Amino acid sequence: MKENPRKPYYGYRINKYIAAALAGGGVISIALAITFTILGYSTWVLIMCWALGAILLIFGVLWHLSLSFASDAEKIQQVQNSFDEQLRAVWDGKGTVLDIGTGLGRVAIEIGKQFPESEVIGVDTWTKFWRLWGMTKAGAERNAMMEKVSDRCTFQYGNALNLPFKDGEFQLVVSTFTFHEIHVPDRTALFKEVVRVLAPGGRFMICDAFRSGYKVRNVAELLKKIEQMGVEDMKYKTFREVGLNFGALTHMIARGAYLSGRKIKRS
Repeated sequence: MKENPRKPYYGYRINKYIAAALAGGGVISIALAITFTILGYSTWVLIMCWALGAILLIFGVLWHLSLSFASDAEKIQQVQNSFDEQLRAVWDGKGTVLDIGTGLGRVAIEIGKQFPESEVIGVDTWTKFWRLWGMTKAGAERNAMMEKVSDRCTFQYGNALNLPFKDGEFQLVVSTFTFHEIHVPDRTALFKEVVRVLAPGGRFMICDAFRSGYKVRNVAELLKKIEQMGVEDMKYKTFREVGLNFGALTHMIARGAYLSGRKIKRS
């Protein structure tokens, strides 16, 4: 995958490649099944080819339908603009910021650009799978340098379930499209870590889908669970409510939302 060395690369093309690879594999398997049928191969070989082809083709189409917006730079910019707008409504732009699941640093870098009185740390595990697609710590650092915020925007390895920071280090914690990727019995554990590393009075804003994985029956119950961790001024806005609607709804746009709150100051 060749990148333009003069422009930041934030990984828009990844989902196109994955969808194309899955669908292409499906087409090849089906073509082999047809060929093997003509050549008179055994039934079990034909069944395997047809089944594999159908599975890959279906997954390729589903991947495209559910994540196509993530491959569109213009739509990603709309999401980023919306995120910036929601963030300005709850945060004064001053202090140390943590971006969980930073990837190639798009959100962390944008915060650094939009809020000159902030210092941002982006954390990620940068797993082997994503490194194959160019999602690396070095890539995030390179982007920060190109965007001229490397003095205030740094990156390090970190697990969202066990963040490598002391209690109360940050005035703001953000995360976009990361929490749904973390497979644990109850994802409220992620919010416990968010609240732990926030300074009293600090804010968080998480952009994700919150309808499953939290062992609650509805959003109201989720907000109550988070409030019991020592959080106040909770706000929940769906993507649709803030105007993010790209026609044929993808999974993330259909179910996504902004969830924000403030850590209570103890007297």
